[in-house]
Amino acid sequence: MPETVYEAPEIPTLLTLSSFLYLNSAASSLLERLVHANLLGPLFVGIIYGPQVANIIPADALSTFIDVGYIGLLIIVFEAGLTTDLSLLVANIALSTVTALTGIMFPIGFSFFLLYFGFEYTVLEATSLGTTLALLPARMRRTRVGAVLMSAALLDDVAGLVIAAIIVQLADNGAAGTVPWYVIVRPILVSLAFAGGVPALAYAVRAVVPASLLQRPAVCSGHAQLLLLVAVLSGIVAGANYAGTSELFGAYLAGIFLSILFETPELMSDNESATSASRTGAHPTHTAYEGYIAPVQNRLLGPLFFASVGGALPIQSLGRVEGSSAVVWKGIVFSILMVLCKAVVGVWMLIWPDAANGRGWFGARTSLPRSDRDEVQDEDTQTEKEARRSRLWSAGLLGVAMIPRGEIALIVAQLARPLLSPGDGDDSEAFAVVIWGILVTTVGGALGIGWMLSKRG
Repeated sequence: MPETVYEAPEIPTLLTLSSFLYLNSAASSLLERLVHANLLGPLFVGIIYGPQVANIIPADALSTFIDVGYIGLLIIVFEAGLTTDLSLLVANIALSTVTALTGIMFPIGFSFFLLYFGFEYTVLEATSLGTTLALLPARMRRTRVGAVLMSAALLDDVAGLVIAAIIVQLADNGAAGTVPWYVIVRPILVSLAFAGGVPALAYAVRAVVPASLLQRPAVCSGHAQLLLLVAVLSGIVAGANYAGTSELFGAYLAGIFLSILFETPELMSDNESATSASRTGAHPTHTAYEGYIAPVQNRLLGPLFFASVGGALPIQSLGRVEGSSAVVWKGIVFSILMVLCKAVVGVWMLIWPDAANGRGWFGARTSLPRSDRDEVQDEDTQTEKEARRSRLWSAGLLGVAMIPRGEIALIVAQLARPLLSPGDGDDSEAFAVVIWGILVTTVGGALGIGWMLSKRG
């Protein structure tokens, strides 16, 4: 076995890595102030430092940052589970499912027609979560549109997992190979089992373990909660991956598990933690997260994830492929189509029946004759007008927030790269068009979400 010798890194390496880490955090804060889209800063830093542009960061360091950055993505999704209002999530599961299916089928269907019939690619060539959650404030996740958005994005992630599994089978068996039925069915069934099993387990633990034990200072202390957080997150994420579903889905369910387990807010014994808990009303696990993990997540792991995505983007393919610059206009057309196909899901927020009165978001008044509608409009109070504007804003936010699917789409595209690229190792035009779509939807969606949230205050 070769020995590992400890050697101090050279000064150029130290300066490169330290500047990369610093600029990630600085760019995140700067873009948050300018356009309320903090993830764009690290994304651009990663692109510049990556091998496709300036090639500043060493390849082995970038590989390490990709691995560490993925921990940041898992924590983003886990924190979303911690802050989820479970009652809202269950009450809107049907709307979330319809929204997710629309956001999945529209892009697949229209991209097939555009790439196959419009750009004349082959059928094989014609065939994302952390970005959305990173931009969605915690208080927004406790609203109806936030609950619908999170569950729809998770379902979209599970669909991406199924597509990735199919692509791997095609890569192993060739373009004419068959895909076993269990490759498609297994992730779906396992996801359903985890979705029902993890919350059921949490309620079972609460029923068996005395409430006095869960409320003891030793259990609710910051260090004990941190240990429990790490153990539950690691266990469920690993179990989800080995069982055959998305580890991101597992991270979200880990947050749900702890949220259910400590549903009643209790003060922690640590003075700082107790002060924070009394101020926020959060349960002990969430308070431990805010005290111990959030500072590292917000300044290091989160920005590192988006920077690693930027470093992995094959930017050089966006300008010219196979001696032709047609990839530019084809990529722009494809990107616009993908934006529209994702944004259309917001329509469901307008037409879905309101549980309170059985009417759509616009109510029943839109079916009245024009003269009657005008008369009723004159009688509307300011509160009703504001509620209608709020519904329109919610529909717009849902549509815009479903656009950025960068990390999941990039994983699927990289898996499909051997199928789309020619034998000499160069990227094909179809692959470059997909990268165009990933970049435009991620950047455009982030800017759109930031703009809408800033307008809403």
